[in-house]
Amino acid sequence: MTDLLFEIGTEEIPAGYITPALNQMEILCAERAKKHRLAAQSLYCAGTPRRLTLFVKGLPQKQEGVTEEIQGPAAAIAFDKDGNPTKAGQGFARSQGVDMNNLQIKKTPKGEYCFAIKKIEGQETLHILPEILTEIMKGIVFPKSMKWKGNAMFFARPIRSLLALFGDKVVPLEINGVKSDKFVFGHPFLSGKRIEVPMADWELYKQLLRQEKVVVDMTERRETLRAKITQLMAPHGAAIDDEALLDEVTNLVEYPNAIECSFEKEFLDIPADVIETAMKGHQRYFPIRKRDGKLSNKFIVALNRDESNADTAIQGNERVLKARLSDARFFWKEDRKVPLEKRVEDLKNLAFLEKLGNYRDRTDRIVKLSGYISHRLIAGNQLSIEDDVLIKRAAFLCKADLPTQMVGEFPSLQGIMGREYAGWDGEELSVAVAIAGHYMPRFAADNIPASKIGAVVGLADKFDTISSCFALGLNPTGSQDPYSLRRHAYGVIRIIEEHEFTLELEEVLCRSLSLLPMFSEKGISGDQKVVSEKLVSSVKEFIRDRLFQINIERGHRYDLVNAVLNADVGFDDIGDFFQRLKALSRVAKEDWWPDMVTVVERTFNIGKKANSSGSVNERLFAEAEEHTLWEIYKGNEDEIRKRIDEKKYEEASHAYYAVFAKPVHVFFDKVFVNVEDAAIRNNRLLLIKTINELYSEKIADLSQMDMSKEKL
Repeated sequence: MTDLLFEIGTEEIPAGYITPALNQMEILCAERAKKHRLAAQSLYCAGTPRRLTLFVKGLPQKQEGVTEEIQGPAAAIAFDKDGNPTKAGQGFARSQGVDMNNLQIKKTPKGEYCFAIKKIEGQETLHILPEILTEIMKGIVFPKSMKWKGNAMFFARPIRSLLALFGDKVVPLEINGVKSDKFVFGHPFLSGKRIEVPMADWELYKQLLRQEKVVVDMTERRETLRAKITQLMAPHGAAIDDEALLDEVTNLVEYPNAIECSFEKEFLDIPADVIETAMKGHQRYFPIRKRDGKLSNKFIVALNRDESNADTAIQGNERVLKARLSDARFFWKEDRKVPLEKRVEDLKNLAFLEKLGNYRDRTDRIVKLSGYISHRLIAGNQLSIEDDVLIKRAAFLCKADLPTQMVGEFPSLQGIMGREYAGWDGEELSVAVAIAGHYMPRFAADNIPASKIGAVVGLADKFDTISSCFALGLNPTGSQDPYSLRRHAYGVIRIIEEHEFTLELEEVLCRSLSLLPMFSEKGISGDQKVVSEKLVSSVKEFIRDRLFQINIERGHRYDLVNAVLNADVGFDDIGDFFQRLKALSRVAKEDWWPDMVTVVERTFNIGKKANSSGSVNERLFAEAEEHTLWEIYKGNEDEIRKRIDEKKYEEASHAYYAVFAKPVHVFFDKVFVNVEDAAIRNNRLLLIKTINELYSEKIADLSQMDMSKEKL
């Protein structure tokens, strides 16, 4: 077995491109190796801003041979009655390059056919690798690519060197005039040397580069940076709290080092979020917070140098941040001269989406939709009337910071600056907090708005975005979601779930769509109504898919999620959906659960044949078991429905099982349902359907359950 070492040396690649590119290299290599019948022991990728490296341990020297069977003409055509080959048989053998003696007759579903048996010898691995490595390079996709030296090759940055070793032999390949060899380059500033790598040895490769100030292993580089940054933060009682930033700066350097810098304390009168955004978002600096949680005037910079020029690096980074903070301080001072309330009219100058007006129009929709949601929650005793006033105020101001200079310079601060400016203007604290909170969650692991005021405005904002995009046909596809509608739907689901809001999804969507210009409530036409109804259905299906995916990621059984989603009551009340799912997830662990599923599933399979109209007629009962089952239903229906209405779904499930498990099975064992008399037959089907619907209407459709594993 022989190892493969492949390095693509480049000009500096953007940090965010490196990890995805390495993941693609690994997948592409595994696919190509399998395609060419090359089994490897292991595969590993690593990289720096100036190199992408692939190491494959334990490749065979030679491709595995294979025996191939190629079907030809029918045996009756390939051979005559005496068993002699016909022209058709000879032509087939000749076309496959085999002797007639190597043709075999085999039985197939269509009869006996002639097969050519070909033994294909494996090629030398060294001869196959140029094709594989070239395909890997060309197969890597970057967010943006460059072309150079003609149009033959696209890559994140120009390729400057290729190391390709199979054992101690160079794998011959060439890309855009760059030929493979045994050489790599050290750190461009701390070394600059051209290093010979004698053989495909991972540890030797890392050691040779380390000697030239390059740490190629990403895990080693990250942990070295972590240790250096932690050491600098420790005296301040601080620690790294942003792993994503650490990952990013790991891919900005080849030689991991860190230095401590500072800025003038006078800049601390700027909101801390602004200072941190200037540090992290623009410069990839690590802010330092003191033990009391307040921001310090110290910060850490990841360095791609050694300590020899630390002073120069410190001065340079401090100068850059000072310029940033000077701008921020100016914006902070100037923006506060105009109250947020007066900036709302400036939103007319910011376009939202084509045909949907500007952000001033959007603000009006958010205010109206927030009020609608608020009134629904007040009616359900989940909000107070006092909250309604604060919600409308927060909704009115929620986008007012968009025209400010600060948000223009730091877009990620939208909402956050609204909170700061609202506080400066003397707005209610709950309103200021809601302005920032309504954007949450901004990403998957983010919190939701803590206050109900922020939660309601956040729901209105997200529903308006989703409705607007669907109305314009900007639905997300499998790979594209430019307006982050999945994130907005995720936010809607989490807000409703965690605040335990009771809302009818369809009602809110209808209201949201009715506020859009093309579906204004005044004079809506029949065609518009049809389109609106279709959009509501499409958005609900989209949210249904998000509900399914979220709960699968949380570890719920896929069939249990489907069962709850497919109850007749559906998922229109998202809060109720989660209550039912959590209850059934607990019930599914009970010993009696499989029999419970059998009862509901069996009644569903038979009951679905019933005529949908009409009700059970006791006068048509002909068997004692019919009377017994119906009396049991009437005697227990109210109690089971009462528990369902009280959302005591575990109790309702156990009660349903305890009441119906035995009599339902007795009924099916003793009573023949599909009798010739249509009236009696349909009455029996209605009886079974009625019993099934007592559970499947408002809890779960257990016919969706896959109980094959429980039966094993």
